[in-house]
Amino acid sequence: MDLYRPRDTSGLKPILYFHAMAHLGIEGLVIVEPSDRFVSVGFFDDTAKIVDLDRCHALGLPVMRREVGGGAVLLGPGQVFYHLVMQRGSHGIPVQVDEAYKVLSIPPIETYAHFGVEARYRPINDLITPEGRKISGQGAADIGKCFVFVGSILRHFDVATMTQVLRVPDEKFRDKIFKTMDENMSWLERESQARPTSREVGDVLAASFGRLLGPLHEKVLPPEAITLAEQLGGEFTSDEFLFEETPRRHEAIKIREGVYLRQGMHKARGGLIWAEVEVAEDRIAALKIGGDFTFIPKGDFAPLQDHLIGAPFEVETVASSIARFMAERAVETPGVLPCDFAQAIVGQG
Repeated sequence: MDLYRPRDTSGLKPILYFHAMAHLGIEGLVIVEPSDRFVSVGFFDDTAKIVDLDRCHALGLPVMRREVGGGAVLLGPGQVFYHLVMQRGSHGIPVQVDEAYKVLSIPPIETYAHFGVEARYRPINDLITPEGRKISGQGAADIGKCFVFVGSILRHFDVATMTQVLRVPDEKFRDKIFKTMDENMSWLERESQARPTSREVGDVLAASFGRLLGPLHEKVLPPEAITLAEQLGGEFTSDEFLFEETPRRHEAIKIREGVYLRQGMHKARGGLIWAEVEVAEDRIAALKIGGDFTFIPKGDFAPLQDHLIGAPFEVETVASSIARFMAERAVETPGVLPCDFAQAIVGQG
């Protein structure tokens, strides 16, 4: 297999090269670190609902939509991309995507280990530290007639700017996202004293992928791939492509696999209810409820929220738990039923 390490790493090119190769049917591994920062949204994302476009513009961050799924992410210096383009089922890689993830996660795991960081694969597409912090997100897709597998080694990551580019209901929720993301993400320089260069990380990645896929032969990107990448840059940033309708509903912000932040709202007969909830491993990890409803006695309101911590994140389970709490404490909420609170917290189910 051929190895490509492009010299031109400006603008959006580092994420456009593998798209162009896949559309042209060119197999190979691309290892590259961007020179510039930009925001990439997933193929199934609703760009206007997930990204704060005005903030991105103010920060000078271009926004593009890729042909791989996943959520919105800030890309830029400090992230060494590995983009594999191949025929599905070739080079001994399983045809089934979840099995391919497991096998293709070996090189980045070995790369982190080389620099003193223990990482392990967590289904479906994360690499995490022993403490459970996300240290790499990966993706896969069919583009053209090729299968692509993408990910990055995080030398460092700008959580503050990542938080700024997301569309959120208010600044308090943005602060909550920052705190949760900072607690649940990590990177090489946070986990280790090692300070490798981009080239050094790329060398280790290439060696590990070579052991998995067979010898890699470094080559220069074909001119037709470079030309097509430039054309795709215009397409992927066009309003038509960026704002194409998608069936995806953005009811929560994914921090890492298994950890989400959600802000919900529900209008009950007795008033408006809003809820901010952190979900970890399908259970409520943190919860704040508010609104303009009546809750008597009000001294039981904080205990209700504490009561729900650890509860399964399911409408019926949450409603039942609230109903039991209210019955035991003789709580009165005129015009607001337990299911109303549950819908604000979990959604419609």
